[in-house]
Amino acid sequence: ATECLLMGKYEDAKVEVDSEGLISNLAQKINEMIINMKTIELPLINAGAQTPSALICAESVITLMSQSTNDVLNTSDQLVESFEKLEENMNSHGFNGDRLKDYLQQELPLMKSGMFDIISSQSYQDVARQKMEALIDDLNNIRTWLIDALVILNINKDSSETNMEKKATLLKQVKNKIMPENAKQDLVDDLLLEFGL
Repeated sequence: ATECLLMGKYEDAKVEVDSEGLISNLAQKINEMIINMKTIELPLINAGAQTPSALICAESVITLMSQSTNDVLNTSDQLVESFEKLEENMNSHGFNGDRLKDYLQQELPLMKSGMFDIISSQSYQDVARQKMEALIDDLNNIRTWLIDALVILNINKDSSETNMEKKATLLKQVKNKIMPENAKQDLVDDLLLEFGL
């Protein structure tokens, strides 16, 4: 009868519909769908809201690391040149006494300034490290929210008791931080694979 209806042969189809049971069943399925959508809404909203922030933080860390690394390398090159000149002048026979003293009074403050520049650049590296740690926390939160959403969607796909127990155990491990970080990523990959992604 269903095939006749789908093919447009309404007169050939003898359909008896239990409208009360059908409407009740449909209402129950719609209610389940709404509950499931509300359940995955928060993890998806959280992941969506956190993602742009994580991207901005990553770009900031990359810029800070690049800038401070270049500063350290440039200053180190200048210091090496200064030390080479100093060594050359000290090995020179005509460079002693007052000439050496004048040269050192001129060059040592520059060398000292270069060393302070390197120390200052290292503080940028520390700021970048702290931002990187915050970024890692954000990415871990996004992954956890993604796991929540994927597990809920997977339960909707396969609502067998075995699957529900398995997914509940996985969620407990993720939430209680029992699961190692690399296993969490494997879990995300496995859940996405179940959806053909």
